[in-house]
Amino acid sequence: TYDNDSFPLIAEAQIDLAVIALACDMTRVATIQMSHTVGPTVFSWLGLSEGHHSLSHIDDSNQTGIDHYVQAERWYAEQFVSLVQSLQSTPNPEGDGSLFDDTLIVWAQELGDGRMHVCSDVPFVIAGSAGGTFQTGRFLELGGQNHCHLLASLCGAFGLGNQTFGDPAAGTGGLAEL
Repeated sequence: TYDNDSFPLIAEAQIDLAVIALACDMTRVATIQMSHTVGPTVFSWLGLSEGHHSLSHIDDSNQTGIDHYVQAERWYAEQFVSLVQSLQSTPNPEGDGSLFDDTLIVWAQELGDGRMHVCSDVPFVIAGSAGGTFQTGRFLELGGQNHCHLLASLCGAFGLGNQTFGDPAAGTGGLAEL
């Protein structure tokens, strides 16, 4: 059964479990998916009464709806920050520094514009340098390149030789900009 009011607690628990599993080397990869595409989440803890999916389809003329959608997305961003901060405050069990220093975190959304179900200009946020592989603290505008190039670059950061990720017709190779 879906328990909307427990959503924030479940998200926090998922983040905590992922960090603990990484810290004690139970896994080297963790995935946290807050909800599914047409998730029923209503951000009631933020004072909102409309579901996230409905808010993602709000028309530009509905400023209140847009503001509510921004509040919901900000909450997701805060969870991402919480994950980063937790990794930063966890000692690296394999050496100096924090667990974050050797980690790469990818925050991805499914669509660039949820209202129109557009799969271009999908934003990705990457935190961490994967042990120095990536330069941090930058915003990159990559001119509409297919995200398969980003995913191939991420594979390369972990020693995989993937030149494609997903549909090979979408392109090969990583992103030189990373």
